[in-house]
Amino acid sequence: MFQQRSSKNINEEKKTNLEVLTFLGIGTEFKGKVLFQGTLRIDGKVEGEIDGDDTLLVGESGVVNGTVKAGNIQISGKVKGDIRAGERLTLKKGCDVRGTIFSRTIVIEEGAVFNGTCRMDGVVEIREEQHQTEEQEKGVIRL
Repeated sequence: MFQQRSSKNINEEKKTNLEVLTFLGIGTEFKGKVLFQGTLRIDGKVEGEIDGDDTLLVGESGVVNGTVKAGNIQISGKVKGDIRAGERLTLKKGCDVRGTIFSRTIVIEEGAVFNGTCRMDGVVEIREEQHQTEEQEKGVIRL
């Protein structure tokens, strides 16, 4: 009836469940630069820059005005500005995206709105030196 799990299996489960999830909920407004690891979900409003190597989710009520960079990006809300997806960008039904997209792979669902330009020639990397200089010049919040 009950299976006994070895400590090895439990430790493996803990390692796979260590993904960082950061959530900016409805009613939250943020201005500035957001650096994140793991998964960031935005259901509030962000004005500025969002930068991470992992997954960014912009929910249906999420609004972003500024530059967005992440490995995988899924947008269901509104984004105005440059979007740089290192791997994949998905524009979900009902989203409204305006700006320039740089991505290796892009999926646009029926019912998504995209006004702007898209480049898929591998131009997705942003120089790390530029980021470090910007961080020194501005206050940066790391999530």
